[in-house]
Amino acid sequence: MEQAKKFSWVESAQRAWSALSKLQAQWASVSEATPSRLPHRPKLAFVSPLPPEKTGIADYSAKLLPELARHYDITVIVQQDTVNDAWVQANAPVHDVAWFCQHVSFFDRVLYQFGNSAFHSYMFDLLIDIPGLVVLHDFYLSDFFWHRDIIDARSGSWAQNLFHSHGWTAVQKRFEGNDAQLVMAYPSNLNVIIPALSIIVHSDFSRQLARLFYGAQAGKDWALIPLLRQPVNDIDRAAARKKLGLAAEEFIVCSFGLLGATKLNHRLLEAWLASPLSKDRQCRLIFVGENTGGDCGRKLLETIAQSTAKNSIQITGWADAEAYRNWLAAADIAVQLRTLSRGETSAAVLDCMNYGLPVIVNAHGSMAELPSDALWLLPDTFSEAQLIDALTTLWREPARRSTLGARAQQHIRSQHQPRRCADLYAEAIEGAYAQAENSLYGLMQALPRLEASLPPEEYPRLANALATNFPPQPRRRQLLLDVSALAQNDLKTGIERVTRALLEQIVLNPPAGWAVEAVYATSEQAGYRYARQFMCRFFGIPGDWSEDAPVQVWQGDIFFGLDFHPHVIPAQEGTFNAWRNRGVSVYFMVYDLLPVLMPEVFPEGAKEGHQRWLQTITHMDGTLCISRAVADELYDWLQTFGEKRECPFAVDWFHLGADVVDNGNPSRGLPSDAPQTLRSLADRPSFLMVGTIEPRKGVLQTLQAFNQLWAQGVDSNLVIVGKEGWKPVPDHQRGDIPQTVRALRTHPEFGKRLFWLEAISDEYLEQVYGTSTCLIAASYGEGFGLPLIEAASHGLPLLVRDIPVFREVTAGKAQFFTDSHQPEVIAEATRDWLALYRQGKHPHSDAIAHLTWVESARIALEIVLGNTPPYRTWLPDGVRRYWGADPRLGTEVGEAKGRSMQTTGKAGYLVHGPYERFEPRRYRVAIQGSADHLTGGESLDIVCNKGETVLQQYTSWINESLGAWHDLEFTLETKADDLEIRIWVGEQSRIIIDGINFWPEALQ
Repeated sequence: MEQAKKFSWVESAQRAWSALSKLQAQWASVSEATPSRLPHRPKLAFVSPLPPEKTGIADYSAKLLPELARHYDITVIVQQDTVNDAWVQANAPVHDVAWFCQHVSFFDRVLYQFGNSAFHSYMFDLLIDIPGLVVLHDFYLSDFFWHRDIIDARSGSWAQNLFHSHGWTAVQKRFEGNDAQLVMAYPSNLNVIIPALSIIVHSDFSRQLARLFYGAQAGKDWALIPLLRQPVNDIDRAAARKKLGLAAEEFIVCSFGLLGATKLNHRLLEAWLASPLSKDRQCRLIFVGENTGGDCGRKLLETIAQSTAKNSIQITGWADAEAYRNWLAAADIAVQLRTLSRGETSAAVLDCMNYGLPVIVNAHGSMAELPSDALWLLPDTFSEAQLIDALTTLWREPARRSTLGARAQQHIRSQHQPRRCADLYAEAIEGAYAQAENSLYGLMQALPRLEASLPPEEYPRLANALATNFPPQPRRRQLLLDVSALAQNDLKTGIERVTRALLEQIVLNPPAGWAVEAVYATSEQAGYRYARQFMCRFFGIPGDWSEDAPVQVWQGDIFFGLDFHPHVIPAQEGTFNAWRNRGVSVYFMVYDLLPVLMPEVFPEGAKEGHQRWLQTITHMDGTLCISRAVADELYDWLQTFGEKRECPFAVDWFHLGADVVDNGNPSRGLPSDAPQTLRSLADRPSFLMVGTIEPRKGVLQTLQAFNQLWAQGVDSNLVIVGKEGWKPVPDHQRGDIPQTVRALRTHPEFGKRLFWLEAISDEYLEQVYGTSTCLIAASYGEGFGLPLIEAASHGLPLLVRDIPVFREVTAGKAQFFTDSHQPEVIAEATRDWLALYRQGKHPHSDAIAHLTWVESARIALEIVLGNTPPYRTWLPDGVRRYWGADPRLGTEVGEAKGRSMQTTGKAGYLVHGPYERFEPRRYRVAIQGSADHLTGGESLDIVCNKGETVLQQYTSWINESLGAWHDLEFTLETKADDLEIRIWVGEQSRIIIDGINFWPEALQ
């Protein structure tokens, strides 16, 4: 016992945290320490194209290999017929991919040189099987996947990579047809970054792009190694000019590389033509490279042809290596401008600096990282005057040209020379492999060496454990949107309309740093799957590239139950608990509590199913309700039914959007009789009801009210838009739906002044709103009342039942009628409204504030992502609360009405229960309700031990004149396992019990 007293969860947690912190520090020191040396020189597999392949990366690799060989025993892995580099032929074995796959265990290190072209096609799959370091020469790899998908007819690969890297927005654009724009917009490179042990880039701009696309943590541990350049010596300017046919006195301004819009060649041409250089016959502007054509190339040629200096401007076309070197040696100034950089490092700029040329660049992409004293650095977005000034100044000031050129050359020789770059390579490689020993890679390398082998049946569990504990990096956190009902059976009710609208807006406008995925589950199988096939159907795009894979979650992800599926959610509670244990937050949308608040207007079992659903979701982290009224109702429900928990439960709310045509993939099309129907609606005042025909909607009461109005000579239309509800349910459980449907179909005014539009498109509904005179909202209960906002957005006046949520949604800018089930109430309210309408004095809905679905989705996201404090938070307060019609209480003679229990003219126990455990202390009992008539024979007693121990008895406990009941008290000296409160009523008693509360008080 003495030892137990020393135990403290706080102290244990502090010790555990301290141990984890020390372990983390040890791991961190691995990457910070000097890389450890192997007992032998490491064997390195160098995977790259090599000369004679016509790619700059092949030439780069050939220059890097001799210096890198100082650190490693290198074998070159290629997928080409020949390698003609002399050093490689003399010093490095060359093998193909098939050989490498069979001999991979021979190597200690693997290094990939990745670029954005087909020369690297074999590397993508190889990297998955054989991880290694990746040198990412091009941050954007989208050209390769576009080429493979379109040119090589590997259907779906580009869509897969777009989705993997950038989500649904990119995939949807993939099928809109603007391939060139898409290639420029999305890097599509996560399938290279994630399997790589580490990444090497040549500029910090690539790391900036990683953060831009994949979150603040992406690229932080990437190694930055300058793009190597072999120093150039003995530059013979005169010889180069002679070969190119240039006079010694000519002043040559060159721009190197393929011509195109991203190179801003037109800006250089315009500045040249506006500068004094164009007037001097000794000055020439040379574009050293091929004009790639297109609008940009055509306009460039037209501008040159129309200029007076056309004879001093030249586009060389494609230049081979010798011609390229000659132009570098012959030039006086180089101008290298860029826009829309995609992470690549400009080799041409470094070549110019290597040749000692004064270079004019703009501070765009990687060029912004060059030293400003070694070149003329224009702003990223520069003016024509600034470029003219740079050209003119360097033309007129030879000394300045000489100074800039010398500084540029010195920078290349000190920072980009091959030996220094190779040393940085070795440091990066060894550091990455040392750190990888404590990662998934290290574990996978160690597993085959374990003496005790794992049984094959354990492989799936091992794979799942590894996937759970080693999330992909970089990783955008997942926002998982549950669409289980929508994906499997879109009933096209109000909830489905909301789900579709929010789903579209959130998926296509994901929050920064998040990957949004729709998911679904069933009640038969544990776990969720990604709803990718459904989303393809939702967006109307091909789905052959997608797969509904099992959902994998990691810490920081969020699950948002956007849909409503009362059977699936309780069945998946184990899944949610497992996710929460991994650090996933679980939230749910709450549309209403009507099945538990008004069970009499729902089918049998709806109350119990909704209660189970509420109990499940309130075990999680929080809810987002579609109105403040629903949030308040949920909080009250939690006060009564909420279970013990340690962390606060968040209760929040927002309002729905109202733009009908622009929401959630609106349906289109009009029936053939639509023009005639719309003309009929315009002939007289038309009162519109929108919503599925259900008992709670008040459709039958409204129809009966209009029967009275028509009988009294009121010439108005009643228009009902909504399909018949609950069709799969037996008629005896459908409330007044069968009666309502029969009354509509057989009504003498049907098609004259009574219109029932059962399953119309959103397009048709839009026109019905525009033609109607007033919206009637007669529902006995709603979670929001979306038709109110849709009608208000069309300027349609509102005649609505006086319930709290309608007061909230309309902000009081409507005409209200009493919450009564009598048809006369609606008939009288309609007559009064028509009188005000004729005088122009009816309430106008124009001023009702309403959101678009874009705005509604943005507010919902702010709440779910935790960017705003919750409306309310709930924790148990120790008070035990019970509704009058509480499922934990029983009745002998009562009838449930909503959350209350009322007498029925029979004598007996109106309520009894709850038969639960109560701890010893004094309790105050508060009973809420009302009493219309008392006989004096009513009684209340509090008992336990199967009724044998009477704790308290009362006969005078109702204050009939006040309509409120006094608090009662009792004391428990010992624990009671089956405490029961019993209320007896007589045949003439008329009593309603709304709630019973037990307030514990500490024993004195």
